[in-house]
Amino acid sequence: MILNEKEDKDEKYLMTSLSKSLEILDLLSKHNELRAIDISKALNINKASTFKMLYTLEKNKYINKTDNGKYELGLKFIIYGSIASEKYNVTTIARPFLQELRDKCNETVHLAVLDNELNVIFLAKETSNASVHMTSRVGVRMPFYLTALGKVLVAYNLDDKMIEKLKSYNLKGATDNTITDYYSLIDRLRKTKEQGYGEDIEENEVGLISYSAPVNNVHGETIAAISISGPSYRVKNNKESIINSIKSTAEKISKSIGYNIK
Repeated sequence: MILNEKEDKDEKYLMTSLSKSLEILDLLSKHNELRAIDISKALNINKASTFKMLYTLEKNKYINKTDNGKYELGLKFIIYGSIASEKYNVTTIARPFLQELRDKCNETVHLAVLDNELNVIFLAKETSNASVHMTSRVGVRMPFYLTALGKVLVAYNLDDKMIEKLKSYNLKGATDNTITDYYSLIDRLRKTKEQGYGEDIEENEVGLISYSAPVNNVHGETIAAISISGPSYRVKNNKESIINSIKSTAEKISKSIGYNIK
């Protein structure tokens, strides 16, 4: 009885039209193509509502209407599937390399990607065995400019569209070292790509330094980045070694997902 009450309570949050639209997508995923009338009958939705949902899904390119008047899944799902697959695959492939890098440098190692709002999303973490190390959690989002990872991910995708997007980006200071000026940020991003690695020198947290390098896919696109983070008093003394190690590891991961290092 308690379970049923909970289910009834949760039902009030359900958007019926959205739920039905998702059912349409699920149905189309099991068939090459279907007529509107077939969808209406299969899901027990009236014809008018079916038409509205199909029109909305088609307008937003989630489905296509074929020449014979039937409906099929749209190309968006190829794009979404490719992105999701790539992200999950790179995490699985990268993990042993991240562990090896952690053991070699004895500092915390991260793998991250960038979302549409230019936040860094941590996909994987290998924690340092040292008593003092960086605290972070997988799944957490952080503004890109506060991290070495984010600088790399944006720097290697710094086209005209990205530059325009950055003009309206809200840069807030986390420490005295945080970049809060648009032109200084652009200069840093260009320098990041030129030198082949990103850095966070106590820009997000006083006493913490990070270095990062890009991970490229088979098309040569930077789709992820890895970083080493640790207390400044340790990392400063090993800067050159850490940067060389992280760039080498990033290249290994890139090769493992199909990138041809020249």
